[in-house]
Amino acid sequence: MKKLFSILLLLLQFSVVFAQNQPEDPSSKKIIGSWYSDVNPNIKWVFSQDGKVYNYNNDVFKVMYRYTISHSCQNNSDDNAEFITLMDKEGNEFCFKIKSINENKNGILSMVNMSNMETISFTNKK
Repeated sequence: MKKLFSILLLLLQFSVVFAQNQPEDPSSKKIIGSWYSDVNPNIKWVFSQDGKVYNYNNDVFKVMYRYTISHSCQNNSDDNAEFITLMDKEGNEFCFKIKSINENKNGILSMVNMSNMETISFTNKK
């Protein structure tokens, strides 16, 4: 009986340690959903799980891009940073460096447009 209790206690300790060391969701999972521009809340980007992002203005669909998240984008590469590459139907690529995605569940997506180095911010609440 003592042996069984010891094994159960050991399993419980492993599960508690394992649960505390779970990595946070990857960026590809955290970005899914609707994001509204801080500058103009009528502009909405909707990231889907299938690698597409839909842009709307005043709830009117404007354009769809394919997106990827990786450690490189165009001429930019950084093992410690993530980039979003948007590709339109003509094959044009647009590169953004991710600053943050919903850190501490704050509802903010912040990126740097690598073509002009401007920061753009979105919130997941209108």
